[in-house]
Amino acid sequence: DWQDSFLNALLSREEVLEAHRIAGDIDYILKVRVRNAKAYDEFYQALISEVKIFNVTALLSMEEIKSTQRLSV
Repeated sequence: DWQDSFLNALLSREEVLEAHRIAGDIDYILKVRVRNAKAYDEFYQALISEVKIFNVTALLSMEEIKSTQRLSV
């Protein structure tokens, strides 16, 4: 099953910090941390060699402005 293969590939990669299945035109969003663009390309090539992915859009963060997981109560 494609979804099982995809999820197993994500779980086995330490670069994947977060993975979400989302509603709308895009099925999944991944938060991936790599050292540079070359490392991202290596991650991407390894992922698509394991699982057939039809369309990928990559957005690169230029600067982290705020990052928290704390919620106000």
